[in-house]
Amino acid sequence: MSGIFNQIMFNIRRGYYKYIGSGSSRDVFDLGNGYVVKIAKNMAGIAQNKSEYKISKSDKSKLFAKIIQISNDSSMLIMEKADKIYNISEVLNYFNVRNKRELLNLKELQNIKSNYNLLLGDLDRKSSWGIIKRRTVIIDYGLTKEVSQRYY
Repeated sequence: MSGIFNQIMFNIRRGYYKYIGSGSSRDVFDLGNGYVVKIAKNMAGIAQNKSEYKISKSDKSKLFAKIIQISNDSSMLIMEKADKIYNISEVLNYFNVRNKRELLNLKELQNIKSNYNLLLGDLDRKSSWGIIKRRTVIIDYGLTKEVSQRYY
């Protein structure tokens, strides 16, 4: 692992970074500099990190929080920090839709679904979204069809 990731792990063990939350396969910590680190807990988490990194590098839609670095073994990645969304209605209002079904049927979301083989089921949860520079973005997008079939 490169120096930056060794330093991050050292700081996490010392309790220097605020724990933000976790999913089934990753823990998230606030690096305190406008970025978060997502740390895989298992192989599914590594696969999700790889998926997010790949999507972030090729995406031009501005729908995703950007990833700036991934560790050599893909166990850790650094992503832009987004402000928390407290209710899914914030996302619905941003996209000017009335309900979750309309949200998931938006052309932009259908495009990223087909471009990246994303499962949109996660995107009806507030925890998958955040706000960066007044833009509502997807912050949890590692669950592709391949990752789901292989690990869930």
